[in-house]
Amino acid sequence: MGNLLVLGDSDIHNILINLSKDEIHTFRDELARCLRDYSVGAEREYQPAPGVINRPEGQKCLFRPFTSSEGIGAKIIVQPAPTSKAAGALRGMVAMCDSNGVPSGILNAEEITSYRTSLIALIPYLWRRHTERVVVFGAGKQALWHLRLALALRGDEIESIVVINRTVSRAEELLAKLKEENEAKWKSAATMQHIDPSRPDFQECLKGHLSVADAVFCTVASTDPLFPASHIITEGRERQPYISAIGSWQPDMIELDPELLQQTVKRISPGSKAGSVLVDDRKYVLEHSGEAARSKIGAEYVVEIGEIESLQHNEGDKGPLQDWMKDGLLIYKSVGVGMTDLAASNAILAIARERRLGTTISQF
Repeated sequence: MGNLLVLGDSDIHNILINLSKDEIHTFRDELARCLRDYSVGAEREYQPAPGVINRPEGQKCLFRPFTSSEGIGAKIIVQPAPTSKAAGALRGMVAMCDSNGVPSGILNAEEITSYRTSLIALIPYLWRRHTERVVVFGAGKQALWHLRLALALRGDEIESIVVINRTVSRAEELLAKLKEENEAKWKSAATMQHIDPSRPDFQECLKGHLSVADAVFCTVASTDPLFPASHIITEGRERQPYISAIGSWQPDMIELDPELLQQTVKRISPGSKAGSVLVDDRKYVLEHSGEAARSKIGAEYVVEIGEIESLQHNEGDKGPLQDWMKDGLLIYKSVGVGMTDLAASNAILAIARERRLGTTISQF
């Protein structure tokens, strides 16, 4: 029998929002190590396949188990049906056991999923030379955590943040919260604004922002591309952006224009990883993302973030690869790696125990 720690959404939020810059970097390093173990180590072999159930009423359910030598667990995530009052949210729980199978924690999954997904998406962002102009699609927790982390880690470099979301009220709520938190915590001088997709000149305005953006964060569970490739690949563009796409996670969902991926991989030099589409899990991105299905890019054009991190960790500067990582057109597509949920959950449980947060059930 052990002591089971139960952590609600507010406890987890308070832990994560108050991490210092150094603590965020430590969290990032742990997730990067996890991805290296998955991509170039032996851990992929010991990860069960996730399961997805699409209910006839429109509810989507994700079941993701994970293992390591330190612990075992599973995450349940539910995207409510479109008719639900909670439509658009991603909610669920993480159940954790130690290596002997003794239950160690039950955690609300909402903040964990948003945080670990956003922080992994910011691993390549931290490679980049420029980040003056940031554009984010969406106004949910994923969008908010992308921006919180960007401000916490590089806020002194960011000059402008533009939020694109079809519901004006949600975008305004996100910006109000972000401005309040920024004033209290990170004190970035960045300007922040929302662009309303209903305005008559929206596409022209959007192209103007995307054609000069240094970072584009896509966080929308969309079934259509959020913008055409021509908004990114423009003649005379001075510098290329980093683009992350984490919102779509099934074959019928898509955020990025297939033409953008096709044009990107055309630039790859023979035998080079530079210019590839960056992913967290090659197999599942190719099998379960709308971007891969519609662009028809092959596995030879895809490289895992864990592979690049391993090269960085073990070999340092690699010439053209380093140039691409810092300044090239860098596209990252994520579907999630279960091991990172385990690493993130264990890190949060350790902090919560140290700070005596949550509810402990003895002799569970």
